[in-house]
Amino acid sequence: MTESIIIERLNGTQYSLDDLEIHVISFDPPGPNYQYTWTQMSEYNTVATDTQLQQTTIPLVIQIRAHDVYDYELMRQRVLKIFAGYEPFYVINLRIPYLRWKVVPEAYDFQRLSNFWFSQPITINLTCADGAAETVLSTTDNGFLSAFGYSTNTVDIPQYSFKNKTSFNIWNGGILPLRAEERPMFITLDASASSITIKNNTTGQSLTVNTTLSRGNPLTIYGLKMMVGTNSVFAKSNHAYLDFIPGNNSIAISGTTNFSVSFKTHFYY
Repeated sequence: MTESIIIERLNGTQYSLDDLEIHVISFDPPGPNYQYTWTQMSEYNTVATDTQLQQTTIPLVIQIRAHDVYDYELMRQRVLKIFAGYEPFYVINLRIPYLRWKVVPEAYDFQRLSNFWFSQPITINLTCADGAAETVLSTTDNGFLSAFGYSTNTVDIPQYSFKNKTSFNIWNGGILPLRAEERPMFITLDASASSITIKNNTTGQSLTVNTTLSRGNPLTIYGLKMMVGTNSVFAKSNHAYLDFIPGNNSIAISGTTNFSVSFKTHFYY
């Protein structure tokens, strides 16, 4: 059974390897690459004191089948163009088209199969610095939840935009936490207020911004960056931040009843 793989450059240009007659033999991402730091606490007790998700390597095996010797060289140039490593690109497996891996290629051999117009199987090792896949769509895109029927609540359907609602849940459907310093949530709050507080009751974190807000000039929060228009308001905050654990996060907003708010992110697997 052939794989169907899409390569997407950062500018949105997509290449379907099937359509370009690049035969995909296999694309099998491994499990996450966790690294642990161990500390010997006593003669018979060792404790993991730190855990880090490292980059992972995904092997992509392809083969080209040209029509003649000249077409072989043109196909070779096509492969080199698609997998050019001057910038990262995304790999999407159409078996699970709502996830993508951001990768860069390692060096690879490109050898002919004897004197025929086929190549030998070409293994391109793709390094994923994030160590995880991300959803193609973000939480504010139409159709975002269409792929998550296997795990999302079908009674209380997750929402990511609210109007004048001071308490609600934000569902992180991924397996990785969304931390302010790593994979921050992008929060847009359009409100009329002189001081506003957003609290994640699940994590116990509370962020307060003491500045005058008016409708049409929203406060945006991205990790530790807090802006109103082009002006930073971090100095007017309590210097806190918000994380979102996997699963439901109970959010409360105080200081205003005239507002709209949205939470934009990808999920990570």
